[in-house]
Amino acid sequence: MKEILDNMNLKKILSQKEGFKRFNILLCSIVIMGFAVAVFSFSGMGVDPFTAMNMSVSSLLGVGFGLYQMCINAVILIAVAYTAKKLISVGTVVNMAGVGFVCEYFTGVFKAVLPAADNFIYRTILMVIGVLLLSFSASLYFKCNMGVSPYDALGMVMEEKLKLKYKWCRVFTDLVCTGVALVLGGPIGIGTVITALFMGPIVSFCNGSISKKIIEHKYRLLHQFTVIRYYDYTRFGAAYNR
Repeated sequence: MKEILDNMNLKKILSQKEGFKRFNILLCSIVIMGFAVAVFSFSGMGVDPFTAMNMSVSSLLGVGFGLYQMCINAVILIAVAYTAKKLISVGTVVNMAGVGFVCEYFTGVFKAVLPAADNFIYRTILMVIGVLLLSFSASLYFKCNMGVSPYDALGMVMEEKLKLKYKWCRVFTDLVCTGVALVLGGPIGIGTVITALFMGPIVSFCNGSISKKIIEHKYRLLHQFTVIRYYDYTRFGAAYNR
């Protein structure tokens, strides 16, 4: 517990060199991520597997998506806390508590101000925008090096405990989420498949062409206070540094 609390000590993080800037970019990535999921969902062409499962279960239970997503992430976080404390940091909690509510807010805004997504070209454009923004936000989030989301950490724990490659652990968790969403009539569509196939390469491109330049420009002194340890983000084409 002491290790987790130390990793999540926001005062300590903000007092580090470039810590305040890293935290600001983390917050921006969460807002963009929630916005992207809302756009993706509004397109009516599916969402990523984990979101699809959470949307279907929250609808079945009659609770808000943001509240349910935070609760299911909390359950996963408890499991991760007992097996891989090193993966948990302030970014884990911000992601867990923020993405669902941001998504819920923008979904309400879109329904109020945008025309219904009943045209195939219009829906496709929304889907593409959602995938691109989601990939970019994921890249920024990973590059902040402030912890990983509970769902991402779940695959890493499975990799370490089961001695399997991360990509197969991620495929398994995504298939489980997709299966639950299908059974409950969740928002599964072509966008879900496209996310699985193309999000990794897009995030990889963003890492080298966009996010890396942003991080290196603003966080050149990061190496002075971080110990580097790599976890393979096979699906997303990124690395988590601790």
